[in-house]
Amino acid sequence: MNENVVILGAGLAGLGCARALPGARIFEAESEPGGMARSHTHDGKTYFDRGCHICHSKDPAWLDLLRVNDSSVAATPRSRVVNYWHGHWITYPVQNHLLELSPENRIRALADFVSAQIVHRGRIPANYLEWCRFHYGEYLTRNFYEEYTRKYWRTPMEELATDWLSGRLLPSQIEKVIAGAIAEQPEDQPAFASFYYPSSGGYFSLFAPLYEDIRVVCGARAEELDPKNKKVTFSNGRQEDYEYIASSVPLPELVQMIKDAPAEVRRAADALKHLRLLCVDMVIARDNLTPNHWFYIYDNDVEASRISFPGNLAPGSVPAGHTALQAEIFRRTDEAVAPAELAEQTMHRLARLLKYKPDDVVALHVREVPMTYVISDYARAPAVKAVHDWLRGLDILPMGMYGEWKFLWSDAAFRSGERVAQSIAGGKA
Repeated sequence: MNENVVILGAGLAGLGCARALPGARIFEAESEPGGMARSHTHDGKTYFDRGCHICHSKDPAWLDLLRVNDSSVAATPRSRVVNYWHGHWITYPVQNHLLELSPENRIRALADFVSAQIVHRGRIPANYLEWCRFHYGEYLTRNFYEEYTRKYWRTPMEELATDWLSGRLLPSQIEKVIAGAIAEQPEDQPAFASFYYPSSGGYFSLFAPLYEDIRVVCGARAEELDPKNKKVTFSNGRQEDYEYIASSVPLPELVQMIKDAPAEVRRAADALKHLRLLCVDMVIARDNLTPNHWFYIYDNDVEASRISFPGNLAPGSVPAGHTALQAEIFRRTDEAVAPAELAEQTMHRLARLLKYKPDDVVALHVREVPMTYVISDYARAPAVKAVHDWLRGLDILPMGMYGEWKFLWSDAAFRSGERVAQSIAGGKA
C-alpha cells in the first residue's frame, strides 16, 4: 500500500504525509528526522531547539495527537514575554503597554497611533512598512518595528509583503492601545498567551513518539530527480522508482535537482530568499536570571534578536543553580558570518543586559541552521506559483514550510503533509 510514493524530508510535513500514507518510503537528508522541530544537546542534560519553539495551537485534534495532557508535557497558562529597548524592559507587545515608555515617548506614540487611525482609515497597505504605519503610527513603526526588522528580516520593510502577518503580528486594537497608555494592563495577546512544552528533551520530544512507527531512511540526500523515468537518485548512489513524490525539500534545491527544468522555472526558484540562523547556546552558573520565557532585543548593538530560556519553558529541565539561554542571530544568505566571534560578542552583550559575569558562563556553543524562515518579499508569491504550477504536471507535490515556501506553525506544517497525502490517495495529484 502506497509503495509507489517517495517522501523527501522527514520534518513535520513529511511526518504528517507518512502517517497518512502507510507503506510510503520516506527519506531524510540529515542524520535524524524532525527538521526545524529537532532539538539538540551539548552535554546530554540541557536541550536547545532550532530557535525558540512552543506549542500554542488551539486545535483539539492536534493537541490530542501530541498528548499534551500527559505528565511529560508542561502546560504554561500564561506566557511571560518582554522587549528590551535602549535600556528599558517593556511588556510585549509594546503598543499595548505604552505606559511603560517615558511620558514624552508615550505621548508621541499615542498621538501618532491615534493620527494613523484617522488618516489611514480604510486604506490598504502596499507593503509591510505601510501596514505598520497604518496600524501603529509613525513613532512605533520607526522606533520599534523598523529597528527590529533590520535585525530579524535583514530586509527593508518596504520590500516585504503583508501575506505573512496573519497569526504573527497583531492588528492594532484601539481600546487596548489607549488603555495600555493610561494604566498597567494584563497581557492576553492571543497568539501565544498560553502554550505547551515538553518537560524534558526539548521541543522535538513532543513529536518523537509519532515517528516510532515510521521507518525513516536518514542520511539520504536526494541529488537528482528524473520525472520522465520516475526515478530519484540519492547522494550515496541509491535509486528509487516512484509514481508520486511528496517533497518538503526547499523549492530552490528541488528545482536544481530536477533534470531539464526550464530556464524560467529556475529563474523563479532563484528569486526565492530565506534567512539563516545562528543559535548561540549558553549555560550560566547563575539561578533565575529572569522569569521570562523569552524576550526580544531591538537595540542594534546587540546582534541577537530573540533570547529564550529552556529552563523556564520546561521548569526543572536545567541543572539546579544554572540558567540556560539561547540567543538567535539572523543573517541573509549573502551576508558574511563569523560564528565564533558572534557567539563571544553575544555572551558579553547579554552579560550587561542580564547582570551576570562572563566568568559565570560554563558552556558556550554556536550552531548554524543554514535555512530558517523564508523572506516574504514581493518576488515570493509569483515565483512560488510558477514553480508549483510546473511541479504539478510532474507528479511532484511540495509540502511544508519550504515546499510551500511560506511560514507555517508546526501544526500547519504537519497538516500540509496530510493534505498532500490525501491528494495522492484520492488520485487528485
